[in-house]
Amino acid sequence: MAEIIIKGKEDDILDKDCVDFIPLEDGTIRGERKYCNLSLQCRQPGMKSDYVEFLDPKTGKLVGIDYFCTGKKPIFEERSIDEKVN
Repeated sequence: MAEIIIKGKEDDILDKDCVDFIPLEDGTIRGERKYCNLSLQCRQPGMKSDYVEFLDPKTGKLVGIDYFCTGKKPIFEERSIDEKVN
C-alpha cells in the first residue's frame, strides 16, 4: 500500500498529548502514527488506549490482551469504552 504524503500535512496526525509519543514501528518509513511504539513499556496513565488480543495460532483461543497507547487524552465520554486495535 502506498503512503501519500501531502506537503504541510505530514505532522498533523502527530498532534499528540503525550510528549514521549513515537509512531509504532510497522515496517513503513513513518510507522503507524495512531499507536505509540513505547506502548508495551511505558504504560502512560491517563492516555486513551486500544486493546489487542493475542490468540494461540493452533487453537485460536485467546491467550492474552494488551493495550496500545494512542498518545491522546480520552474524551470524557470515551473513557469507559475499550476499542480493539484494527
